Amino acid sequence: MTSPIQTFKDNIRPANLMLQVYSLLDTNDHISSEEEMIKALRAIVQAEATEELLLVYNELFLGLVRERAQLPPSTLRRASLNHLLRQAVVAGCTALDTYLPSLLRVNLPTSIRAFGRDFIPRDDAIVMEFFQDLTFTLDETLRLLADPNAAEYIANKILGLTNFSYLSSRKGVHITGRLLGVQNPWDQISNQLGRDKKEMGTALFEISERRNSIVHRADRSKEDPDGLPQEISYAWAKRSVDTVEHISLALDEIVQTKMNELQAVINAR
Repeated sequence: MTSPIQTFKDNIRPANLMLQVYSLLDTNDHISSEEEMIKALRAIVQAEATEELLLVYNELFLGLVRERAQLPPSTLRRASLNHLLRQAVVAGCTALDTYLPSLLRVNLPTSIRAFGRDFIPRDDAIVMEFFQDLTFTLDETLRLLADPNAAEYIANKILGLTNFSYLSSRKGVHITGRLLGVQNPWDQISNQLGRDKKEMGTALFEISERRNSIVHRADRSKEDPDGLPQEISYAWAKRSVDTVEHISLALDEIVQTKMNELQAVINAR
C-alpha cells in the first residue's frame, strides 16, 4: 500500500508542474513574431514565409508556436498564464486535503491502541470542537465492547467525520497531530523547519482562503465577488505550494517518530 507521504508527493506534483510550466512560458509579455531568431527557426521547421510564427523565449525555454496551433498571443501573456498559478494553489491544497486523512487512516488505530480512551485530548478545545458532531449509536457502542478491531472501527468513524471537513488548515494540521499523540504539533513543525509557527499558520490560512476564492468565485474576493480576479504572482504561488509541502514533510517525520514510540509501548505490554 502506498504510504501517506508518497500519496502526498504524487498529489503535490501537479502543483509543482504548473509552476514549472509557468516559468517556461513566462516572457514578461514579450511575445515576438518578428525577431531575427524567428527567421532562423522558420528555416529549421521549414515553415512557409506566409505562416505566422510566435516565439516564446526566456532564460529557461525557447519555443516556437506554429500557426496551426491556433494559439493567439494573448494566451501566452501573464493575464492568461496566471491561471496556472491559481490552479497550482488549488492542487497544493488538494494534496494536503488528501494527505491528512490518509495519515490518520494509517496511524490512528495505533494511537487508539496505545492511549485507549485517552487518545482524544479532552483538554484541547480545538480537538473537542472538531468532534462535537461525532456520535455513536447504542448498537455501535455494544459492538465495540466485543470487537477485536475496535480501534480500526473508531478510526473509520472519525475518518467519516473528516470527509465533511476540509483539514487543509491550521486547525486541521493541529487536530491530525494531536490525534496521533503529537504534543503541540505546530511547535514541533516550527522546530523541524526552523520557521515561525505563526508565520506558517497565517500562510496556510491565506492559502486555504485563496483556494476557496479560486474554486468558488473564480478568484474574486469576498468583498467584491463581481469584480476582477485578484492579482497573483509566481513568487506568492511558489511560496504557497512550498509551504504546504514543507509542513506536510515535517509533520510526516514527526508522526513517524511518534508512531515508533507508540508501537514500542504496545509491544511492551
